[in-house]
Amino acid sequence: MTNSSSKNNASEQVCIGYSDEKLEALSKLQTRFESTIVPWAAWESENSSFGKAFRKWAYFPKFLPLYLSSDHGVHWGARCWPNEIESRFKSFFTWNKKKCNVMRKVHRKRAYHVSHPWVNYRKKYFPELPNARAGTLVFYAHSNTTTTPVYDDLDKYINDLKALPEKYQPIVICLSFHDINKELHKKFRKYRLPLVTAGTTNSQLFVDRFYSLAYQFQFSSSSNIGSHTYYLMEAGIPFFLYGPYPQYKHKGSSFVKDGDLSLSNYGDDEDINELMKFRELLSTNHDEVTQEQYVIISKHLGLDSEMSRFRMSLILWRELFVHFGDLLTVYIRQVFKVISKITVFVLSKGKR
Repeated sequence: MTNSSSKNNASEQVCIGYSDEKLEALSKLQTRFESTIVPWAAWESENSSFGKAFRKWAYFPKFLPLYLSSDHGVHWGARCWPNEIESRFKSFFTWNKKKCNVMRKVHRKRAYHVSHPWVNYRKKYFPELPNARAGTLVFYAHSNTTTTPVYDDLDKYINDLKALPEKYQPIVICLSFHDINKELHKKFRKYRLPLVTAGTTNSQLFVDRFYSLAYQFQFSSSSNIGSHTYYLMEAGIPFFLYGPYPQYKHKGSSFVKDGDLSLSNYGDDEDINELMKFRELLSTNHDEVTQEQYVIISKHLGLDSEMSRFRMSLILWRELFVHFGDLLTVYIRQVFKVISKITVFVLSKGKR
């Protein structure tokens, strides 16, 4: 089968949507090594294929851990989160320049302003949008282990999506692995819209699945601004806000109080004012990403970073040597795990 035929088949499957079995399979790791070859030293710098992208850009071996922390996703606010402040690692990568300064001056971290790892990865592996694109990929406002979006009238939101002009059709809904694991996809089947997913963020394939999926659509949309907004627009895919903004309910988070979401939990007045401006810009549909929109996403993706790949490589190697004792412990544990599994396998064979 040619590459062109494979791409056409993949595109057809997206328009049809994924089966429940495929959605559920993609939402879980299928093998131990789909996540990583070595245990994660810090989940923030590994999750969402960040570790994979950092290593690719900095020419850092994939079999060595990253001994630093980083931002998680793309945030409009510059809040420094407890897990970042309390991280045992001194070095910190962030694509938010304002946050970088706070981490340095207030929290005494070796914070570095870097471009988002996905940007460099996309430019190398997904450099150009294909000409044959159609429809709108709609990112449903996702939940996580402590946060749930609530719509006053979800039925109306879906029906309004279906009623969008012809140039936005077909509408395809992208669900988060969190929501699929909560079986939301089964409830969505009644709307008779194709459902897809980029899968679990714990997979090193997540970044590739995201762009492979997004690159099949002419437009993208959601009822809220999330990391996907910045990734899509940086790649050149127009994004527009559509539908009612959901009310987020928090429960069980050690970082945010239980109850309704408050923007002040995520950023200061300056951040919130910029968010409101960005929302206004995204509330009008455009056939391409505008210059004004691109200026804002560039800021939040750290595209003005002066970090070179050579310097990043030096930082990663320095942190590895600083934590060399920890590295030895990790590998020794891995060796013992392998020996233990082999022993169990051999003994079980001998009993048969």
